[in-house]
Amino acid sequence: MSKAAFAEILKQTKRAVVNALFPNKCQACGSFLLSDYEAPWKNISWRELREIPMEELFFRLMSPFLCRRCITGFIPLSPPFCPQCGRMFYSREGANHLCGECIQTKKYYHAVRSAGVYDGPVMALIHAFKYSGRIQLAPAFGMLLYGTFLKEYGDRRFDLVLPVPLHASKLRQRGFNQAALILRQWEKLITETDAPMPPVDLKQQVLVRQKKTISQTGLGREERKINIKNAFRVIDASRVLNKRMLLIDDVLTTGATADECAKALMHAEAESVDILTLARAD
Repeated sequence: MSKAAFAEILKQTKRAVVNALFPNKCQACGSFLLSDYEAPWKNISWRELREIPMEELFFRLMSPFLCRRCITGFIPLSPPFCPQCGRMFYSREGANHLCGECIQTKKYYHAVRSAGVYDGPVMALIHAFKYSGRIQLAPAFGMLLYGTFLKEYGDRRFDLVLPVPLHASKLRQRGFNQAALILRQWEKLITETDAPMPPVDLKQQVLVRQKKTISQTGLGREERKINIKNAFRVIDASRVLNKRMLLIDDVLTTGATADECAKALMHAEAESVDILTLARAD
């Protein structure tokens, strides 16, 4: 028996033991998953990410974390939606058009795009990731978001991609910035493949959260705006001047946080700011 064959047998045995002792559970309903835990994102090229339909991409990436019943609850963000804030309209007829909120209220960001609707399995996965420390979801989330980037922004040029920052106290409490952890997977793509990628800033050298705020969860739209007002600051304006910026986050609800980030960047004379998230509240 060759060393390679023996190593593969050991690998399969180890996986079987781990699965027997620590069976994988659906992150949405808690039922046991029959399939072995795999890392399907390792076998998807960036070209496939661009071409695979979003429902199929979600299934391939999230099958280790969701049962067959729950995974079908994914709702991709699809037209018609507001081309600025990204909110998907309940009516499934007609073309994209500005929503009433975006017509009435100035936004500092140019546009928001998201992989899917913040509901069902997506909400369950994000909650497990952020609040239960399921950081093993980060590679799958990173690939899902990069696939969305290729589909929505494939022809756009960005000068810098950065995560929405956390305040230092929240970072210490949670232990990680979920947006930065997702974005770190993009850095791996840059180094390991020829994937088209703008520069990524993960060291908070451009934008920081200077104001400690209470959680936005449970607050209304106007309360969120007040709570997050002037919470962000650009610390290196030279990296922002006349640049096209792309901000990464996990969820966009009312858009108050994203717009405050964009305001700080636009006041530092960025050319434009776009937002890309895993999910968009409907």
